[in-house]
Amino acid sequence: DVEWSTDVMDAAAENGHLALVKWLHENRTEGCTANAMDYAARNGHLDHLEVVKWLHQNRTEGCTESAMDVRWNGHLQVVQWLHSNRQEGCTTRAVDDAAKNGFLDVVKWLLENRSEGYSTDLVAASGRLHVVKWLHNKQKEGWTLECSTNAMDHAAQNGHLHVVKWLHDNRTEGCT
Repeated sequence: DVEWSTDVMDAAAENGHLALVKWLHENRTEGCTANAMDYAARNGHLDHLEVVKWLHQNRTEGCTESAMDVRWNGHLQVVQWLHSNRQEGCTTRAVDDAAKNGFLDVVKWLLENRSEGYSTDLVAASGRLHVVKWLHNKQKEGWTLECSTNAMDHAAQNGHLHVVKWLHDNRTEGCT
């Protein structure tokens, strides 16, 4: 006999296999965990969004705040859907990771629609100067900008000379 577990439906959801998720739901009793929706949202392609929607409508496990943390994919539609349809919210990693990976559209949307915050230090460390500049300009509009000497230190550590130069010319935090 093959041993079944919640891992099977979690993996099917993670990989966007809606037909398999539905079959498991109808033919097995193991169910899934909150990881199913988290993983499907994390992978974020449109077929994965359909899995997220189906899980939301047909299962009770829900998701965690990690579902909206889009560190690998930057699919804005998934973030927007979760924001509108789920209550778990997200962590500061949502903005940090979107910024770190250069998903400026996601960063903009999250900062305009959520309140979890972000860290410019992580963005600078990733070398995403266009995001650093956008955040810097938002500070001029009255937004609070979390930036420390770590921004320049980590940008330098990772070899992002263009970011170090820009921070030197435009920020006062300096480096250690």
